[in-house]
Amino acid sequence: MNQGKAAYRTIGAVVIGNALDWYDFTLYGYFVLIIGRLFFPAESAWVSLLSALAVFGAAFVIRPFGGILLAQMADVWGRAQVLVLVIGLMTIGTAMMAFTPTYATIGFAAPFMIVVSRLLQGFSAGGEFASATAFLVEYAPPDRRGLYGSWQFAGQGFAITLSGIAGSLTAYALGAERFEDWGWRVPFIFGLVIGPVGFYLRRRLVETSASDRRDREHASLLAPLAEAVASYKAQMLVGLGLVIGGSAALYVLFVFMPTYAVRVLGLDFAAALVAPVAAGVTLAIFCPLMGAMSDRFGRKPALIVSTAGLLFAPYPCLIWLHQQPGMVPLAVIEIAFGLVFSIGGGPFNAALAEMFPARLRATGMAIAYNLGVALFGGFAPLTVAWLVERTQDPLAPSYYVAACMSVALIAAVALPVGRKSGAIEEAR
Repeated sequence: MNQGKAAYRTIGAVVIGNALDWYDFTLYGYFVLIIGRLFFPAESAWVSLLSALAVFGAAFVIRPFGGILLAQMADVWGRAQVLVLVIGLMTIGTAMMAFTPTYATIGFAAPFMIVVSRLLQGFSAGGEFASATAFLVEYAPPDRRGLYGSWQFAGQGFAITLSGIAGSLTAYALGAERFEDWGWRVPFIFGLVIGPVGFYLRRRLVETSASDRRDREHASLLAPLAEAVASYKAQMLVGLGLVIGGSAALYVLFVFMPTYAVRVLGLDFAAALVAPVAAGVTLAIFCPLMGAMSDRFGRKPALIVSTAGLLFAPYPCLIWLHQQPGMVPLAVIEIAFGLVFSIGGGPFNAALAEMFPARLRATGMAIAYNLGVALFGGFAPLTVAWLVERTQDPLAPSYYVAACMSVALIAAVALPVGRKSGAIEEAR
């Protein structure tokens, strides 16, 4: 019983930082119309929107730099120390979003501070995924790595749900005018509670044995990066391909969907937030189930099914949604997307982690993950918004997702299969 409670506390401490990361990023994505108007005013509403989305994407440009630097620190000095640092940086970025005055109040300093907050959030988030996932996979029993690793995506699902609920409840309670004036800050302020709690929990983490061994084996901070680049190019390419598809699906089908529902479908903002609630609940429930199944049946089949499903499903789903716009069809489609995503999302983290040895696991994952997210995730909302405006085609988001999922499907097929887990190298 005590071991079970200790495991829950450890998983919670690791996952809570990832939840804060996604809570902050998804709130920005949901409120991007309001943020664009308040901090990036322009004659055209579309120009303000695209400016705010460009800043959203800028946070992802810095993610590879933060990810590689922080992941090397995690590989050499230990996961737990880096996880404490990361959640502190995240909390500062969220606080800047919550309290920065608008353009009307302080002029150009306002968008500058928003950019700084996004860059800080992106830098810290770059190291969060790899360090936290490495910790979870190494902490897990060998036959439960899929389950333990899946809690990262489950935490993202919980954060997506919580941000959607916080945003919709605040919007309903305050009304449209007060919400768009100042009420959008309330969910960010609420999110600040997560930071101190996560900081406290992470300070109590005990390093995995793999981290302890690394402390003795490596004196150079650059050692993991040099070895990963020299010896694990194929693994990083496969991982990059999987991340490209997963990032496009997450940021287009989940994060961008409220903006799509308002601008393209004509739904009101509160109704549009049903999308993240429906998707988030689905991810939180089914990612752990799919992760556990991958421990028994393997990672590769699940990843192939998921990527193929997300390759073909968005186009007909968006056709139906455009023909019958409404809150219920939006919720149904988001649940469907969440289910298909969870099939591959559950085993994804373990599959990526198992391709690299423990001594450079965080670094290898950070390179593959952050490059994919930076190139095809962070700028996905901006890209599809521009495509919709440029082509006047409401189905444009499905084309972007299909192109990225084609790459992911190739990567899933190329994923080497070793033992039952589908890994090519066991943790060591």
